[in-house]
Amino acid sequence: MIRAGLLTLLLSTTMNASAWTGCRGEQVDPATTLLPCTERPNCVSTDHPDPERRLPLADDVALAQLRAAILSEPRSDIVAEGPHWLIAHFRSRVFGFVDEAHFIFRADGRLAMRSGACSGYYDFGVNRRRLERLLAKARQNAED
Repeated sequence: MIRAGLLTLLLSTTMNASAWTGCRGEQVDPATTLLPCTERPNCVSTDHPDPERRLPLADDVALAQLRAAILSEPRSDIVAEGPHWLIAHFRSRVFGFVDEAHFIFRADGRLAMRSGACSGYYDFGVNRRRLERLLAKARQNAED
């Protein structure tokens, strides 16, 4: 089954090879620009201007370890990826809500990331905790 985001990427490839439309309708070049967070407090990002919603860039993980960490999460799918970036969806267990995470390894080797809910208003810190958990798993994968 093709996920909505992947279908959007496939369809947009004929119009613009570098376009991705996020689950909230934002369109970016996924290799260079993180999906933006809305004003709703259900999103965190390394690029967010608000320090309460900003995450630090990571420089000690690799794409392969991050990918493995993402796929080890229950109800996770990588819906689009390129040589230095990927976009994943995480589905909640009870209601099936989707959170979309976007990761870019920038030219300086640091990992930029963003994760936000596709619907709803507040996420009770789930997206921040998930990204922190994924980084910890990726770092552990690198040590193994």
